[in-house]
Amino acid sequence: MKTFKQFISEALPFGAIVSTSSYGPGLYGNPTASGVKLTPTTRGVAHKTLPLGSQVRITDPKTKKSITAPVVDRGPYHGNRQYDLTTQTTRDLGYKDYKQFGVRNLDVTPIKPKPKPKIPDLGIKVNMTIPKIIPTRKR
Repeated sequence: MKTFKQFISEALPFGAIVSTSSYGPGLYGNPTASGVKLTPTTRGVAHKTLPLGSQVRITDPKTKKSITAPVVDRGPYHGNRQYDLTTQTTRDLGYKDYKQFGVRNLDVTPIKPKPKPKIPDLGIKVNMTIPKIIPTRKR
């Protein structure tokens, strides 16, 4: 089992300007790798190795617009692109549609998940046995 750090190092270093593209219209209605149905309003990205559900921060260096999106699918499988963005994600970055977006170099940074808080061991032992019920005698 790989750690998040290993996935990140394989994916790309933090703050890398990478080639991205958009996908969606021909695939609407199909399930993504995470099981979510792809629709025009599905926000997310496709990446080959990052864990599904992990978050990435996407920043357009030209417009300085930045959003956060989850990894919902696998890909891209065309060209030298590192990420595919859903149509909604490109709209959230300020583009009219996937055609206007085309192929762009964006700053994509995987976000390390916050650790889940651990329940402290207070050293208290609790007896969780169920008491035996003894029926009373009728007189």
